[in-house]
Amino acid sequence: MTTVRVAVGSGNPCKIEAVRRAFDQIFSSDDVKIVISSHSVPSGVADQPFGDEETRQGAKNRALAAYNAACSEAKESNHLEDMPDFAVGLEGGLEKVVHEEDEELWCMAWMAIVGSNSTTCASAKAEDDEFCAVDGESKSLSWGYAKTGSFLLPPALCDLVLNKNMELGHADDVVFRRVNSKHGSGTVGVLTKGEIDRTEYYVHALKLALIPWIRPQLYFDSSAS
Repeated sequence: MTTVRVAVGSGNPCKIEAVRRAFDQIFSSDDVKIVISSHSVPSGVADQPFGDEETRQGAKNRALAAYNAACSEAKESNHLEDMPDFAVGLEGGLEKVVHEEDEELWCMAWMAIVGSNSTTCASAKAEDDEFCAVDGESKSLSWGYAKTGSFLLPPALCDLVLNKNMELGHADDVVFRRVNSKHGSGTVGVLTKGEIDRTEYYVHALKLALIPWIRPQLYFDSSAS
């Protein structure tokens, strides 16, 4: 049995469940066990990020902070077998778009995954991938990134975010009269009447961010043509 340990840079249950689902589906084998640890770490960017660059950086910062936190915990407890194989950061953001003189807000999120070229991480690789994993001190860390689909926010939410300087989650609570919606179905959930909740919204992008470990020969093997 191969144990894949994944540190998540969040305590949000929606994000943790999204990571669990994505890894379970990509590492789909009876011989693989996914173990998740959560770490409430800072994003290092604004509470409400705007644009791809800031949002992606927030996701990367969370992933790296979660990785370091998980490593520290394993060393302090003298359980080096609990060292993380992967760490994941998820960061929601907004994009400002001017369309026909109107300022629109589009919702999106970035995923950042850090992992190594080890045998454990490469156990997700496709059957026809001939990548040779590296273990021990020779292994190195690599990154995978992906972005969710984006959707247009309604004017009421845009007004609160742009003119009242609210985070989207707080604006959502006001407009839809909810409490802590970002730990539930999220804005995408209420707007799609539950067809796409916040967890499902992240899963697709997380799988895309794992592509380098599905096709490691193409991403990590310098000899690949």
